[in-house]
Amino acid sequence: MPDSTKPEPSDSPQEENTPPQEQSVRLNKAIADSGYCARRKADELIQAGKVQVNGQTVTELGTRIHPTRDSISIDGKPLSHAEKAYLLFNKPTGYVTSRKGGRSQKTIYELIPPQYQSVDPAGRLDQDSSGALILSNDGDFLYQITHPKFHLPKIYEITLDRALTLDEINQLLAGIRLMPENKLARMSQIKPDPKDSKRYQVELITGYNRQIRRSLAALGARVMTLHRISFASILLGDLKKGHLRALTSKEKAHLLGK
Repeated sequence: MPDSTKPEPSDSPQEENTPPQEQSVRLNKAIADSGYCARRKADELIQAGKVQVNGQTVTELGTRIHPTRDSISIDGKPLSHAEKAYLLFNKPTGYVTSRKGGRSQKTIYELIPPQYQSVDPAGRLDQDSSGALILSNDGDFLYQITHPKFHLPKIYEITLDRALTLDEINQLLAGIRLMPENKLARMSQIKPDPKDSKRYQVELITGYNRQIRRSLAALGARVMTLHRISFASILLGDLKKGHLRALTSKEKAHLLGK
């Protein structure tokens, strides 16, 4: 008598002639592992109908594949695996961190050498901000160092249009509720500059969009300059603006909590 529980044959990417020892992975992870882009960007490509698996367009998030047996294409071009890069970049002001700037906007990719054009930033620094930016084409690495649960601190030097009162500093440490997200955005440390009452060193653990500027604007203060000096204790040092360097093995391990 035939076994009624035996699964029916399937022509889906994750089922076809797959060795039992090979585990499937999510499609966005497979794309990120190739170094093409981060997982979030991979999801955008999938939803936009730009990703094909074994010649068939896939638009469903969460689709699983077997990397050694299934072929992935993006916009009809086979996905290749780039050498993994882990970089520290000193972003100048006047540049956006997206690949395509708006009209008259410059993008950091104009400053990044051709061999590193596949990297993505870990988080963002807006056009008017400068400083330490981690870049990589390793999607899992980027996910780990940007996810809030890993609590990696970032330190900024800021200049305001006026000095803050002690009460305002305490409000920033307690948290400013940002809208429309309805999120309580806290600064974990605020150190006034003893030589300039308008300059401060600020540490963030969380990183909401334009958190420092928006939090201070809620108090009626304007950020004149914002420069990130470190990312999880990795310092810019003497790295010139617009230049990058490879992370050391020790720095990479530190970011991953090893």
